[in-house]
Formats: sequence, structure tokens, C-alpha cells
Amino acid sequence: MSKSVRKILFWIFALLFLVTASYIILYSQGYRFDNKKGVFIHSGSITIKATPANAAIFLDDVQQQTGALDIINNSVTINGLRPGNYRIRVSLAGYKDWSKTIDVHSGVSTEFWNVVLIPNDPEIKEINASNPMRYFPSPFGKKIAYVVNKDDEFQLWVNDLKNSQNTMLYSGRDVSFTDDSRENIEWNFKEDLVACPILKGGKKEYLILSTDNKDFEPVFVSSFLPQDEVPLKARWSPSNENLLYFITLRDGEHKKNLNQLDVGSRELLTIADDIYTYDLSSRSVYILKNNNVVFKTDLLGKNESQILPSPFTSNEIGDDARLIVYDDDRLALISTDGKLYLRNNGKEDSIKSLMDDCEGIQFSDDGKKMLFWNKNEINVLYLRAWDVQPRREEGEIQQIARLSSPVYNVAWYKDYEHIFFSNQGKLNIIELDGRDRRLSSSFIGSNPENFLGSYDAGNGIFYFLNEMNGENKLYFFEFPKKTGFFGG
Repeated sequence: MSKSVRKILFWIFALLFLVTASYIILYSQGYRFDNKKGVFIHSGSITIKATPANAAIFLDDVQQQTGALDIINNSVTINGLRPGNYRIRVSLAGYKDWSKTIDVHSGVSTEFWNVVLIPNDPEIKEINASNPMRYFPSPFGKKIAYVVNKDDEFQLWVNDLKNSQNTMLYSGRDVSFTDDSRENIEWNFKEDLVACPILKGGKKEYLILSTDNKDFEPVFVSSFLPQDEVPLKARWSPSNENLLYFITLRDGEHKKNLNQLDVGSRELLTIADDIYTYDLSSRSVYILKNNNVVFKTDLLGKNESQILPSPFTSNEIGDDARLIVYDDDRLALISTDGKLYLRNNGKEDSIKSLMDDCEGIQFSDDGKKMLFWNKNEINVLYLRAWDVQPRREEGEIQQIARLSSPVYNVAWYKDYEHIFFSNQGKLNIIELDGRDRRLSSSFIGSNPENFLGSYDAGNGIFYFLNEMNGENKLYFFEFPKKTGFFGG
């Protein structure tokens, strides 16, 4: 081979090496060659975290080889996607598909961190309870209390969910369960004492019972009060299992006092005078006084300090107003006639009126969102900026659902990116992520239309009552279903 030929071959191979090396380097950096434009473009990617985690992912109906899950957060990333429009679908046998049409942009990862697949037929289990009117799970899901009205006799039962054993705590014909749908049986944090709201002689009352100690004598809170006072809005202390807070109201007056009853020592103390309502946090008591300003004390009612710089409102809020507190900077007030006020101290400190006919609110566990609703609308307010896709601004309000018929059982799902609600006898879940469209799915049907349901986010269990042959049955299902470390 001549010297000139060797020289030509050298430069050909050198050129091929340079071209190939450049292509490999560009490819490793996320660049792809666009045949239409004839240039290299920076590719994008898609990251998906799905529940269950073993779901298949399809792009334009082509299943992707997702490989191993990210061990840190169980997510899957599909790299090297040319910018453009894709139809993404997440699928698993036994579940409804999740799908959206999305745009992938150059050099950007499009992220979906809260893809939740809905089971076609959730595994529904019945709890052994005879015709319950209302039910109340304990804080850690070990027990459930339920109310029965049998032959005009009031009965309170508790079911130990571990062994399905029922125990009657109380029965009597001289009392009835409260007629206030917002009142709940209150469990203490050790799950061994309950405060049950009842009517006795037509007056509001609380009955304290032990779920464990057979020698514990039932305690009527009114037995510690003057005859013309009634107890209201009872709550257990977050730090003392024997300490019960409640408001007292004197007949014919609007003046309320906040009290503490030590069930162990039977000692009663008044810790605040002339208030509207109150709420508890893990360390503090928040008190709404009659000037509509909120004050805070420790759990013993001491070291009082003013929280709000000004009143929630100058309007009359009524005797049945509700105070809901996340912390010093995030507090909500619902007046008796349903007006919702919010104090949000974020980038700026403000008190705003948000809704005139509010049914209820729930703060998310991280305090960055607030769910609020009325009979026909479900909304979310972002209390802090949300920097994870899809990004939201502080103070942004999104209407999640608006229906012509009433909604019930509104509650956060455990990821605080989905919301439960029931409508026309069906339980639904809807996502907050509005990219492409906001997906909503139905779970179950039930009777009556306004059936009672509730979600225990800590244990991932949805409880509900269903009417069968004229009798109430109590059911539950796990959601998400527990399928192991990598499965759910």
C-alpha cells in the first residue's frame, strides 16, 4: 500500500472518529439529531412516580423499557425524548388507566410525581357492626366506635378491628346521640377514652367512657357544671390522655367559657372567659375572643399572646362559628352562616374572605394548601409557593370541581394532590394536576345518595356506611392497597 493511500485512510478514519466521538458525546449530553431540521437538538425527558409502582408506562401506545425504579423515590425517568407532543399512559391490570397528552420541551424533564391508579373493583370488607347510625375510627385505626339506635334505646359500641370483637360501652333510653351532624365522638390519643356528644333531657351533654377499663364508671360532663350550663365542642388534650377541653354556655346568654376537665382527678378549671370558640394544636390553645381576635395560650391556659394583628372580621360571626388552625400563620374561621375567612401570613400577612357558603375546610399536612368547599364547589388555595411540577403561586386558588348536585364526604387523599368526594351516591377521587385535563374516577356506589364516608389518611383506609335491605352496614377498603415495599 502506497504512502499516499495510507495517508488518505488515516484521515478518513480520523474524520470518522471525530464524527463518531462527537455524536457519542452529544448523545450522552442528551442531544438528538432532528432529521427534518438537520441539526442536533437537546432532548427532554419524562419522570413518573406511580402508585402502584409496578405499573407499565406507554408513550404513544408503545410500552417503555423503564428498567429499575429509582430506589430513593420509586420514580421512573424516560430520557432522550425529542421535543414534541406525546400521549402518555400508565396502566396496570385491575386498575383504570391514567393517560394525558403532554408536551416535552428541549432540555426539560416533564414530571408527574403523583400518578395514582384507581382500582376497578376495590376489595371491600365489612366491619361487624349491627345497623350503625354513625361511626368514628380511633386516631391510629385500631378501633372504631359506632352508634346504634335499637328500639328507641341509645347504644354505643366499640369494635376492636384487630380481632373484630364488639363491646357495648353504654346503653340507655334516657339519652340520644347528638342531632348535630358536625359533632363527632372524640377519642383521646391513647385510644382508651371517648367523649360522646349526646342529648340528655333535650340538652347537649358529653358522656365519657373507657374502651378498655370495665371498672371505669361513665362520666356525664354536666355533673361538674351548674344546672343552667351546657358543655359544647369537647376535645381531648394532645399531650394528656385524661384532660378534656370544652366550652360552657349558660342558658339565655351568649357568654362562653373554656374549661379543662381532668377525668382522672375529676378537677375542673376555667382557662378562658368570654370567648366565641377555640382550637388546639400539639402545644397550644387558640382562642377566638368576642372581639374576633385570636389569642394563643399553652395547653394549661397560661402565657397568653395575641396572634392576629386585627380582627378576622367586623361582622357578627354567630354562636356556632368554627376556628380551624394549622399554626400561628395559617388560621381559618367559618361563621355560623358559612362565611369563610382566612389569615395567611406568607410573603405578606393578610386576612381575606374566601366564600359565603362554606361547608368545611382542611389544611394539607404540610400546611402549603387548603381545601375548602360548599354544597356544589370544591376549591384549593395554595398557601405557599409550590415549586414542584405543576408549579403554583402563593395565593393561587383553583376550582377543582363544580357540580349541579350536592357534594359530600370531601377530604384530602394522603398525597394531598388528590381529593375524595361523593356525588349522587358515588365516591370519586379527583387530581389537582390540571395539565391536559384533571382526571376524576369513581370508586363505589352507595345508598343513600348522601352516604357517610371518611378517609383515614394515616392508615390509608376509607370507611363508609351503605344501606342494604333497610339496614346500615359498615364497610372499608384500603387505598392505596398495601402490596409490599416496591409495589404500592
